[in-house]
Amino acid sequence: MVMLALVGGGWFYFSGKSADKTKGAGAPPVNVVTAAIEEKNLPLDLKVVGNVVPNQSVAIKSRIDSAIMEVHFKDGDEVKKGDTLFVLDRRTLESQLQSLQSNLVRDRALLEDARLKFNRSKDLKNKGYETTANFDTAKATYEGQRAAVAVAQAAIDSANVQLGYTVIAAPIDGRAGTINLTIGNNVKANDTQPLVTINEIKPIRAQLVVPQTYLAPLRKAMSAGAPEVQAVINNDNQPVMGKLTYIDNEIDAASGTFVARATFENLDERLWPGMFVNLTVRLGSEDGALCIPETAIQHGQSGDYMFIVSGGKVAKVPVTVTRTMDGIAVITGNFKTGDVAIVDGAMTLKDGDNVSVRYPDAPEEKPIDKSAEPNDKPEHKQ
Repeated sequence: MVMLALVGGGWFYFSGKSADKTKGAGAPPVNVVTAAIEEKNLPLDLKVVGNVVPNQSVAIKSRIDSAIMEVHFKDGDEVKKGDTLFVLDRRTLESQLQSLQSNLVRDRALLEDARLKFNRSKDLKNKGYETTANFDTAKATYEGQRAAVAVAQAAIDSANVQLGYTVIAAPIDGRAGTINLTIGNNVKANDTQPLVTINEIKPIRAQLVVPQTYLAPLRKAMSAGAPEVQAVINNDNQPVMGKLTYIDNEIDAASGTFVARATFENLDERLWPGMFVNLTVRLGSEDGALCIPETAIQHGQSGDYMFIVSGGKVAKVPVTVTRTMDGIAVITGNFKTGDVAIVDGAMTLKDGDNVSVRYPDAPEEKPIDKSAEPNDKPEHKQ
């Protein structure tokens, strides 16, 4: 039993020493692909997803209580400003207008009688045959009747305005939506449901929500003229060109963003209200930008970083990505042009590891399986 214990203890001792020796030898270098940090002149583009909105949108409502007698367009029609859309029943208003016109004739006749009486009273007073009280009464009656005529005329003018509301015309050029009420339906003044909604889509606008870091570049670009905006519709390779025309006057404190709008002529009506489009705003160019393929950027709990290769070893270096463009990251940090960063193979690396650089097109080296090699040694015959 004593001998077994000694043998076992010796085995554990020597195996432990062997493991420590193997560990100290270090792991083999990791095969990686690298790219050099380059200084480039890049177009300064803002790329965001935008929402297409009408240039103008008008909900058509009746301004009087009446009934629809005529509809002069169909769902989805293109309409021009001034085109007649609906004609409402005007018979009640016409009857009221006739009554008001009759009242005006009566009031004018009474005004003429009051004028004659006032003039006679005035002449008699000047000759000393009329009392001041009678003169004042005649004058007040005349002035009151003049006011009555003015009121009657105003009522007629108001009735004519109401009659004008029986013909509802398009206030803008645009495309009509669904007609919600048709011939024979009663309508109410300023009802909650519009008769139809007209959207102006030539021109049309796209609204984009922009991070506040782009406020200064956008304002600078707009001071030199409206920046060009390119809109790309999903599954459509032909962009629609427009101009940035508006920047909101405040930044949303909750999100740190602001609203901007671009305007497109949209003569072919490829852009439609409610559509989402990919927008690119041309802001100019950024000269001398430090660039690296976006795959070099690693993401950690404490922020972004890269692995810089020097002398076969890697160093973990913090990095700030200011923007990305077509797979290229524009970066700032404690590095310079010509430094080499790992763009492939960094998943298992840690600071100080040894690496072996391979080129992107070269096949990755695989360990040789010696057991598969043919045995060329002659067999030893007994």
